[in-house]
Amino acid sequence: MRKFVLASHGSLAEGIKNSVEMISGTQSNLFAFCMREGESPRVLKERIEHFLAENTKDEIVFVSDFPGGSVNTMLMEFLNKNNVYLVSGMNTMLVLNLLLSSADIDDCLKKAIQAGKATVKRIEIVEEEQEDDFFD
Repeated sequence: MRKFVLASHGSLAEGIKNSVEMISGTQSNLFAFCMREGESPRVLKERIEHFLAENTKDEIVFVSDFPGGSVNTMLMEFLNKNNVYLVSGMNTMLVLNLLLSSADIDDCLKKAIQAGKATVKRIEIVEEEQEDDFFD
């Protein structure tokens, strides 16, 4: 089974999990781990090590909040395992695409990353020019 582990500073991982499940329903293969204020990455690492020990036969896809942060750096320590993958830059569309994909792991990750990137946009109101009405 493929399992997805969201990990973040603060409660972002729990919030994304909640949003994703609001859209797609409860997901038994989606988990959230949050590093709380005042908590060290070591504490989060211990919780994740326990999770990995209970899920040795599953593919594990970690999704961290941002590259270079202490959570992502800590998760990189698990990449020496054959069944562990890491994606950084968590957003709702990225996680939805990961969860809903039945593709092999490489295609799953590639397409989900593309979908996640595609949702980051500047939204603005553009007023359209009105045509003159010559018949009024």
